[in-house]
Amino acid sequence: MNLMRQALAMQEARRLDDAERLYREALALQPDEPDALHMLGVIRYERNDLAEARTLVVRALDLCQWQVASMRQNLGLILSRERANQDTHASVALRNRYRMMVEARIATNPAVTPLVSVVIPSFNHARFVERALRSVFEQSYRRIELVVIDDGSHDRSPALIESVLRQSPFPHRLVARANRGAATTLNEGIAIAQGSHVQFLNSDDWFAPDRVERMVAAVAGTHSAWGFSSVEVVDAEGGLLDPMRNRASWDLRCLLGNVPFRETVGSGFITGNVGVSSGNLFFSRSLLEQLGGFHEYRYNHDWDICLRALVSSEPVFVPERLYFYRLHAGNTIAESAGRARAEARIVCTRYLDWACGGSPPDNPFAPTRATWGQLFTNAVLSGGMGGLLEPESFRQLIAAPDQAGSDLPGTLPAA
Repeated sequence: MNLMRQALAMQEARRLDDAERLYREALALQPDEPDALHMLGVIRYERNDLAEARTLVVRALDLCQWQVASMRQNLGLILSRERANQDTHASVALRNRYRMMVEARIATNPAVTPLVSVVIPSFNHARFVERALRSVFEQSYRRIELVVIDDGSHDRSPALIESVLRQSPFPHRLVARANRGAATTLNEGIAIAQGSHVQFLNSDDWFAPDRVERMVAAVAGTHSAWGFSSVEVVDAEGGLLDPMRNRASWDLRCLLGNVPFRETVGSGFITGNVGVSSGNLFFSRSLLEQLGGFHEYRYNHDWDICLRALVSSEPVFVPERLYFYRLHAGNTIAESAGRARAEARIVCTRYLDWACGGSPPDNPFAPTRATWGQLFTNAVLSGGMGGLLEPESFRQLIAAPDQAGSDLPGTLPAA
């Protein structure tokens, strides 16, 4: 154990030669020490000796019955680097089909004017909600109805909303009742809404003036079922947050900036919530009803519904920043980063465990192993998501490329 502590200290200090020597000494004394095998494998990975790295980490996993998430995650990173240049004729054909589908959507784009229901869940945002409401009033698209549900606010939100709504140019309805949570409130808004399409809006955010017009053209106008846009990140006062000076703004700018360069728009959701927020989502009412609305997650109900929507329909991404996403001390996600991450792991794990199975989704471009084969595998593994999977799902995923369900004993086939 003293050797292991010394080796780990050397590794953390980036003295990799010393760390490797100490791990090998520990293994000479105890060849079946899983932690030594695993950490030595990590060092060999860093030095790009992928064959030995894979052998060491697989051996460590065999000794632990594949139960250690960090070992699965690191094996995934090793395999993704080994398989980075692998491709199949099927995936090339699928890329071509996807590009043709996107081009056909753009070519379609008829002039449509569906009734759009803007649903605003409100909770203790008296400071911000008037800006949200007026951004709806200012929309260039005019076939709108407005549904506002106050979820038990204990500030002056209900009275303020009622006052502002008197100036609404659109039909509107306000419901004020006891607190039931964001997901329930959104679902209640969907049930009240009369439009064929639903555009959500958080009560602390706001729309660009052409938001609804652009989303109608991009989604309804292309016979698509749902979509989202890029966002502008603002502070509590409504000022733009410079991504060069604010980490959260930078992270979102990078996340969304990468969407057009992925295999598909939908594939962005397997490693991050590229939809950003429920308020940035534009859905057909029929798809929302098919999905059964939002599930009861406190922090990730938006990411969850997007992952479930992917199974049925490929989303549209509008690259313009049409949604102003406000970061402030009262954001729900700011309550507890730890609880939010734990819930996100549950949401991702449920999707990934399903996506690693063999059932083809209704959406022919959904990010699953059945549709994308090795490209899906590499995306999950390179994104460090391997540790989220249950052992059997992980072993199924890393089987020989495009042969789910085979080669599932503990030791992997040769790469």
